[in-house]
Amino acid sequence: MILPLTRVRIAVQLNRWPLLLPLLMLGFILSACLAVENRSADDSPDAVESPDSARPTVPPPTPVPSGGFLRLDGLTTRQVVVWDAELPAEFATTRTSLYRRSANRNWTRVGDLPIEGRLIADPSDPDLLYLGDHPPCLSEGDPIPFYRSTDGGETWQEVQEVRNIRPILVWPADNDVIIGSQCGLAISQDRGVTWERHLPESEFDLTRLAVTQLGLYGVFTSERDISYLRRLRLEDPDQPEFDEPIISFWGPGAIHATGDRILVGEPGGIHFSDDGGRTWSTTRDGLDDVIASVDPLEEDIPETELEEGLGIFALESDPASSSRIFLGTIRGLYISEDGGRSWGRSAEVDEVRVQQLDFALSGSILYVTTDDGVVVLHNP
Repeated sequence: MILPLTRVRIAVQLNRWPLLLPLLMLGFILSACLAVENRSADDSPDAVESPDSARPTVPPPTPVPSGGFLRLDGLTTRQVVVWDAELPAEFATTRTSLYRRSANRNWTRVGDLPIEGRLIADPSDPDLLYLGDHPPCLSEGDPIPFYRSTDGGETWQEVQEVRNIRPILVWPADNDVIIGSQCGLAISQDRGVTWERHLPESEFDLTRLAVTQLGLYGVFTSERDISYLRRLRLEDPDQPEFDEPIISFWGPGAIHATGDRILVGEPGGIHFSDDGGRTWSTTRDGLDDVIASVDPLEEDIPETELEEGLGIFALESDPASSSRIFLGTIRGLYISEDGGRSWGRSAEVDEVRVQQLDFALSGSILYVTTDDGVVVLHNP
């Protein structure tokens, strides 16, 4: 007997139900589970978003590209303070404001600076800051007050009856002792509250200072631009002793020393000693664009060279390699790979005056302070 077509189709569909029914039930159960999960995550009235998750995520700090200027709130940075070369810079200043690096490595504005001057921090207590300066020596400029802060720059206290002190460093052997310049060596033994001025000779300003394993070395420069390198002895800060001049040169200079090795940069070239200053050698290799063509102590510098400008103002060695020396000059940054015997200019810094060099993060960062602002170099 032949069944009608419609009955045949119904019969076939009924015969398939034993196979399809378990699959349909499984699909229904999975759909229900997913719906409950989504509702509990997004729609459940019992789900409460935590306050932390409601806050917008703080973006990571935008790194300054190597060779770029460090700008804070769009303003040019004038100085960075590195109190430990193993760490990043702790403080930075613009002309009017102080910034501090926060825990997330961003720079945070602390507040206004009472004056525009030189800032240093106490390595044993970075909240203790010193700020001051002095006018050009033998000038009649207005007195410049000296300030201390004990709370990281949030507030400042003017130190009464202290004027014209440019702080240079905190003495590593005794953090109560602060060394500064007041057109001569100035020493405080009570963390900047009172100061005593000491002069090896009158009218000589302390322009550079370097702490070494051999002691303290300073460059003293007169109004006539004659400079001497001297060793200073601070066994008794009340009566510092000045050794006889080690070398003399014309114009301001820069000094760097590690162990027995001393380097002095000046408008006549680079002088270096490997025996603590007993014997010296001089090099000019690669520095023709920034030093004089003659010995300024022996001959007059050509007028064209004076008009174009010359000079060396900062010296620093790579913490990871003492044979790599960095030189701040009247026209940019120079680098030596052979301990200072020959030099080449770095293209990462413009041909502007470099005033100071500061390594941070174990040498992976070099802050180059120029007349135009602070340039950041990565893995220089």
